[in-house]
Amino acid sequence: MSLAGRSLISLQDFSDDEIISILDLADEMAEALGWEDADQRQAPEPLDNILATLFFEPSTRPRMSFEAAMLRLGGSVISMAEAKASSVAKGESLADTAHIVSGYCDIIVVRHSQSGSAQIVADNASVPVINAGDGPREHPTQALTDLFCLRRHKKTFNGLKIGLCGDLKYGRTVHSLAPVLARMGCELVFISPPLLAMPGEIVSEVKRHAGQAPVQTEDLQAALADLDMLYMTRIQRERFADPTEYDHYKGTYILDEAALKQAPKDMLIMHPLPRVDEISPEIDDDPRAVYFEQAAGGVPVRMALIASLLGLLGGPAQRKSGLAEP
Repeated sequence: MSLAGRSLISLQDFSDDEIISILDLADEMAEALGWEDADQRQAPEPLDNILATLFFEPSTRPRMSFEAAMLRLGGSVISMAEAKASSVAKGESLADTAHIVSGYCDIIVVRHSQSGSAQIVADNASVPVINAGDGPREHPTQALTDLFCLRRHKKTFNGLKIGLCGDLKYGRTVHSLAPVLARMGCELVFISPPLLAMPGEIVSEVKRHAGQAPVQTEDLQAALADLDMLYMTRIQRERFADPTEYDHYKGTYILDEAALKQAPKDMLIMHPLPRVDEISPEIDDDPRAVYFEQAAGGVPVRMALIASLLGLLGGPAQRKSGLAEP
């Protein structure tokens, strides 16, 4: 199936088969990168394609992994790392920025603090646009990265019991991930304080796909007993208008060795990162902790997504990455 020319604003716009096709290609990209055998890593040859990253919020993993992905494909990157370094600081609209930048590149990745910002860019750009986070709304490429890691370990999604824990109200990663997990046949448990609970529209979407409402609880310890994967998130200081409200909730959930005594031996621990204090460093070496591997998976996943949206499958990018017969 072809995704060429499409934008990724929300995973709700992509079918299950289209999502699986990206994950399958990401497996091939991981192989080309030498994930299983570093001696098999294949050096890319130059492509004409240029990716532009427009990041109006701080970022480490998404920005660097997108840029690494394009470079691994053999393409080039132009970047705007801070709004104050662009004409936005002079009052230029996001729509005008999209018009201008799309004339300089073949695909745009945008991160912005405003909900709906990625759609504004897509509506005004002449090239595919990828949403790397639009305020508290969504973060679809993180969800793809999460699915990639989960499938590599569990081999399937159907029948898994997944706990999403922490700031579910403002956490854009879980807003993208939860409905897709439900679509894929997972049972979901939402773990949060009541005032940081998953938004009603996401709960309704999960219920529509799963046929029943997800369990919602404050009790992490009780929920741990039979999970296949726990997805921890941080309490996000930057989403609170009132600092005292953030201070009230920080440290609500802390996963440490004592807490893990209640968890199954084969339960995965995932986190979109960055973490603050919600996962103790003492469990980094626990074989269940896969969040650093999860982050590394952002490169092959984003390689697969970029190649798919640019229509490079079977063309130069796939051939030069060793993913198709010459």
